[in-house]
Amino acid sequence: MTFLKRDFLIAVMAASALLLAGCSDKPDGAGGDKAAANGDAGKSEKTYNWKMVSTWNDASLSGVYEKRFVALINKLSNGRLKVTRYAQGELVKPNQVLDTVSKGTVQMGGDWPNYWSGKNTAFDLLGSQVMGFSGYDYFQWIYAAGGLDMYNKIYGKFNTVYFPITALSMESGIRSNVPIRSVADYKGLKVRMAGLIQTRVMKELGGSPVSIGVYEVYEGLQRGVIDAAEIGGPEADESLHLQDVTKYWSAPGWHQTAAVYGVSINKDAWDSLPKDLQDVVETASRAVMTESTANRNYKDGVAAKDFTDKYGIKVFQLSDKDLKTIETIVHKTVKGLAADNADFKTVLDSQQAYMKAYAPYREIEGPWGFGTNDYNGYAIE
Repeated sequence: MTFLKRDFLIAVMAASALLLAGCSDKPDGAGGDKAAANGDAGKSEKTYNWKMVSTWNDASLSGVYEKRFVALINKLSNGRLKVTRYAQGELVKPNQVLDTVSKGTVQMGGDWPNYWSGKNTAFDLLGSQVMGFSGYDYFQWIYAAGGLDMYNKIYGKFNTVYFPITALSMESGIRSNVPIRSVADYKGLKVRMAGLIQTRVMKELGGSPVSIGVYEVYEGLQRGVIDAAEIGGPEADESLHLQDVTKYWSAPGWHQTAAVYGVSINKDAWDSLPKDLQDVVETASRAVMTESTANRNYKDGVAAKDFTDKYGIKVFQLSDKDLKTIETIVHKTVKGLAADNADFKTVLDSQQAYMKAYAPYREIEGPWGFGTNDYNGYAIE
């Protein structure tokens, strides 16, 4: 059984077991035993009321799964841990989420780790990979190869613990109103780009990276403030109606071959929870990670077909030569960041150790490691 299958089953079985326990009318775990011993089995235990802020709005796909995470915690805890989520900007600005959680002003915050790379460049490796991991590599690294420890090492420097809730595979690529057939076409273009490594690479390719929010991209493309943009996978791009303001699609999405989203929790608030409620939070995160990863990656495939067949978007594929040019820049950039920051190097070393450990089996698997459209009796015609 592969790491992925094993951890998928663990997450599902753990979530199912706790769902059954959470639906019981009787308190469970140590708290329940103590109450029974005191003859107080009918009394409710201490209730914790937490607030969660977010970098995402309610309508975004990340916002949808944050709400799912919160709902599971509230349900599985039988109301003993009550989390109220506030969408982007309702309590704090998106760029204040980590600081707000770190200080304990609120207990939880939903984010994309790359947003905090200005505080520590190591966050960039926790949130995305450029020409590196797939979403399922992140999944395996996090749960089977020490990755979760890396999140808590870096987030721990900001008095928080971290719970991933989504691992996405490759983003669409670059949406534009001018054709991008090769890396030479990036020169002079104003490209909305997120991520530290990504923006540095784009600069070296001659483009002008522009930092604007996800929800400003539509208008930016419509008004010509930017010539091109990357946002997310095809489903996210479609939900933001990029098909209405772009004509072309440059692939593959080398700038982000995978991404992770999650929730940080103030360390003092976390330590105040009894063990059974900590288990509830962990189980909810693993359940939503499994659910959202499967759903979002599949729906990206469905939405991609809409862009070409329904909306008539023209797709251009970068050549192998172009991808090699980008790869050279990526390696130089990553090497420089590792030299400048010991934390970045620590996370990078962990990720590379995973890649090396898994590489022999990946070679043996051939094109079937995560599916193929060729070389089998069920090939797509």
